Amino acid sequence: MKDLSLNEKIKILAEAKKSFYFFTTEIFSKGFSNFIGGSYIEKSCNYLSKYNRTMRVAARSHFKSTSIYAKVQRDIMFEGMQKDLDIRYFSYSHDLAGWHIQQIKSLIAKNPYFRELVNLKSSAENVAQYTWDRKHIINLRPAGIVSFTRGLKADKIYADDILSDPANPIHPTIILKINDLFKSVILESIKRDGEIHVVGSPLSLADLYFDPGIQKEFHTIINPGIIEDEQGKEVPQWPEYYTLEQLKAKIPVMGERIFAAEIMCTPFYSTDSFFKKAQLRKDVINSQLKNLRLLEGLDTKNLVIAGLDIGKKVHPSVLNVFEVVNGRAIHVHRKKMIKWPYYTGNAYDPLKPSQIEYCKEAIKNFSIDLIYYDNTRGEFEGASDSGLLTDHFIPTVMNAKMKIQIATEFEKIVLNKQLELLDDEDMLSSICSVTNDLQKIQSARGDHGDDFDSIALALIGFSKFGIAGDDRVTTGAKSIFGSESPPTGW
Repeated sequence: MKDLSLNEKIKILAEAKKSFYFFTTEIFSKGFSNFIGGSYIEKSCNYLSKYNRTMRVAARSHFKSTSIYAKVQRDIMFEGMQKDLDIRYFSYSHDLAGWHIQQIKSLIAKNPYFRELVNLKSSAENVAQYTWDRKHIINLRPAGIVSFTRGLKADKIYADDILSDPANPIHPTIILKINDLFKSVILESIKRDGEIHVVGSPLSLADLYFDPGIQKEFHTIINPGIIEDEQGKEVPQWPEYYTLEQLKAKIPVMGERIFAAEIMCTPFYSTDSFFKKAQLRKDVINSQLKNLRLLEGLDTKNLVIAGLDIGKKVHPSVLNVFEVVNGRAIHVHRKKMIKWPYYTGNAYDPLKPSQIEYCKEAIKNFSIDLIYYDNTRGEFEGASDSGLLTDHFIPTVMNAKMKIQIATEFEKIVLNKQLELLDDEDMLSSICSVTNDLQKIQSARGDHGDDFDSIALALIGFSKFGIAGDDRVTTGAKSIFGSESPPTGW
């Protein structure tokens, strides 16, 4: 950096205090031999400085950690001159957080604007302590998300890649644990007027980035490495750093799944999903369909089938109802039952609903012929023994063989475009949370592939009784005019 006059330095510092982007390009950049800017950097800086609580999901090597390094340095330069400052840097592990602090210390040591900053922890590697005047102390401390326990509240919290690296994805149960720790411990560790900023890459739809409760507390943005311009053409998010060709060249090196997660910000687990949202939207979603209310009902002579995936305590129950029209299963009703009791034995009460009573009301109002339900854990056995279940209820034990069978039938029906689904984002997310090996990744909303199982169960009835004219299909399903008899009342 060339020698500047006192007035020039004062002007730069004054402007840097007003604009984080100016600070980043004119002061923070001096710690680098070749700092690359651009409109993406400006946008990221303006976003970080505008809100006290931010959550940014961005592509790998797209100014995630570096933006935090810049923000920490600005905190040190301006706030640390006037008061004591406690900054916590969170990563998945304590060691990784310490490594990030090492990078910040190295950049400060190289930056001429920080020559007068006194390093009180010069021999320590993973922590930092600075002062400008030996009166006000600035502490920068590392923390691992899983091992962190409650302590003194911090002025600033920065959470960097607290879900680890998508190349080594952590187990879904650990993701949920981290979500709980974030809400119950991390958010409670910030002072009332403090700041908290989170950056990272997504692993699954269960991530804290997609948790509705957490999103209410943050301003969240997602910055994939490749975006579309106004003409719908693919362009790089940060063209000054990566060309489109350079980004696309990463696909054969990283593999499509890792590329989708780390560059395109698609949750890692969902890139391995049994169904893709784009596929379902293209082939089976019908935006013209209406989710009929229970009171509206459906007056039809056609076959009507339903599937019920039972939940209560942790996961919701989901009922999906389909009318079979000209060899196609048309979605007419979806109901999500959150923490409803299994049954009461009384008439249906809309103010105190229960699952079996709702289903019996749906049987009557939608002319349902068959409801296939998951009987793996036997939640409805008591109701069956008490005579509360009608012949419409068909129990199905979801063992490994049955799961594969119904998933395969589900896929065939989708591929043959013999299904029309409601345009419901919550339902789509639930369906796509089931992986290729039929593992279920619980979402932040508590869903657990419930719609996948509910629809697949309903399609048992479709495969058995709903497809007429075997020359029109490729599923190999039996015609209703074969050995199987149509259900009673059809």
